[in-house]
Amino acid sequence: MIDRRQLILATGALGLAGPARAASLPVPPGNEIAFKVLRNGSPIGEHRLRFTQSGDDLTVDIDIDLLVTIAGIPFYRYTLTGNTKYSGGVFQSADTAVNNNGDHIEMHCHKVAAGYEVTGIDHGDSSKNTPTYTAPPNTLPLTYWDKSAMYGNILNIQTARSYPATVTPAGWFKMPTAAGGAIVAQRFDLTGKLHLSVWYDQYDQWASLEFHYSGDETYQKISS
Repeated sequence: MIDRRQLILATGALGLAGPARAASLPVPPGNEIAFKVLRNGSPIGEHRLRFTQSGDDLTVDIDIDLLVTIAGIPFYRYTLTGNTKYSGGVFQSADTAVNNNGDHIEMHCHKVAAGYEVTGIDHGDSSKNTPTYTAPPNTLPLTYWDKSAMYGNILNIQTARSYPATVTPAGWFKMPTAAGGAIVAQRFDLTGKLHLSVWYDQYDQWASLEFHYSGDETYQKISS
């Protein structure tokens, strides 16, 4: 752990999420963020975000491709593709398609007058569908690159559920990168319906992620 007093930082307190946010979003300089994903220390795939800007409009394309093997035999496959869209810095819509080891799921969300209309579709078991509901105006998708999402109503882009989280800052650390280097970043622990830790560097760029899902998943940054 790094003593925060050793750092000279220009960042201030985290902003609040919602339509009143400033138009500026923390788009990475290279318009891409990529991570190597490890499970119990072994690489299982990658998580990539690509950013396309056109005037005041921003589209973030999401691509997650993970494969767990045992003795070289495929055991568990997870893929997620989709996008989130913003206009003038305000979240407008999200659409994703997930293959959770053969269970095919869709999530759709778009802005309406009262907030965001959200629907979840499970193609394998309709009893698991998330009926259309209206999430509050401060809803943001948890795609991690914009840390303001932690302080609003979080939209789970797989399950179509949304909920607030309790967020606890937990100090500054040196986080390993995929190339063998390190990033100095601050950890935030999310609890409630979510249980995970996410890191952001001094420029508010997403730096790492850790959570537990039948194993310990960790992210090492490839590019930003």
